Amino acid sequence: KNVEYRISPHRFVIDHAMDWESAKAMFMKASYDIAIVDSSSDELEKSVLDQLKMLYPNTIRFCVSDIQSNTDYYLPKVMNSSQFQCSKSTSIDELFGLIEKVLEIDEQVKDKKLINLMSSLKHLPTVPQVYYQMSAMIENNASVDEIASRIEEDPAITSNILKLANTAFYNAKTGSIRQAIMFIGLLNVKNIILTNAVFGNDGLDPKAREIHWEHVKTTNKLLNALYVDLLGKKLNNNISSVGLLHDIGSIVLMSNFPKEFDLIYKKIKENPNLSFHDLEVEIIGFNHEKLGGHLLNLWGLPFPMIEAALWHHDPLNDKIINKELIQAVHLANHYAWKAMKFTRYDNLLKDGVFEALGISKVDFQTFFERFMKNSY
Repeated sequence: KNVEYRISPHRFVIDHAMDWESAKAMFMKASYDIAIVDSSSDELEKSVLDQLKMLYPNTIRFCVSDIQSNTDYYLPKVMNSSQFQCSKSTSIDELFGLIEKVLEIDEQVKDKKLINLMSSLKHLPTVPQVYYQMSAMIENNASVDEIASRIEEDPAITSNILKLANTAFYNAKTGSIRQAIMFIGLLNVKNIILTNAVFGNDGLDPKAREIHWEHVKTTNKLLNALYVDLLGKKLNNNISSVGLLHDIGSIVLMSNFPKEFDLIYKKIKENPNLSFHDLEVEIIGFNHEKLGGHLLNLWGLPFPMIEAALWHHDPLNDKIINKELIQAVHLANHYAWKAMKFTRYDNLLKDGVFEALGISKVDFQTFFERFMKNSY
């Protein structure tokens, strides 16, 4: 309803400015849901986007580009400044469709009830200082050697970066952080830092931490293998660690509501047909998908990562922008639990995902058996 109101023709106003000073004057007179930046100069585009981010953080920042290769998953060229990117060849109808879906995501992750409940949580992951330091170093064009030196000061983060770089997907075969960064990319390094912060939460039961860390690692491995083996392509390197963060909401809820989670598991054990999602809402007040999407949005991660947290249990939802990715994450999430011999989530699989991805169940089963043989 709110999205319909925000995009209503009676309210929807498009203003146009030829330069930043004109745009700033407009922002002083009105608030805008979305700012779309179109510039042939990458330097100018980044400058304007950075100003928007600093002065108007609640405005969603789009950029348009001539370069088709940069628009996979609508990932922006300027990762830390823009949230969304589309090609200049995008039709008006398609652009308005994207805007409507982006506003829907915005409504979901900025839900007032969720934000109010969030304020009462005792155990919320905080973004570590190294994340901000690394972001600043990237912004200032620091060398890989300088970034590697900073990361090496944190043994836990160093270990997890090397583990990811040496997986079959990257096959770096290295003990060097510098080499690992070259293989996995800076955005994935930042995602690992965030994952570490989430799993380092004091309120999380050690056994639950171990189980869910294994789950997200397995999800990520399955997802990347699925793309290569069944979809015939590599997942975009900037989001190849999406599996590590898709279930962040569950980790935070378990840290804050351990008794409630035990009750949810008990109810599902008694009646496997009950909805995990509905029980979270009934017993806790909101579900882990919305919470995960809210946190990733708060931390400024790309829209595909936010969608993965928000929709990984509802992969056929019409509101999803990156349908293929979310459907693949759904399968990887489900079969990661299966690989770990957990059956409590068996009823969450959406069979329509196989057809949507153009994958037969037989081919997927063959792939999964091969994955189990090689990985477990």
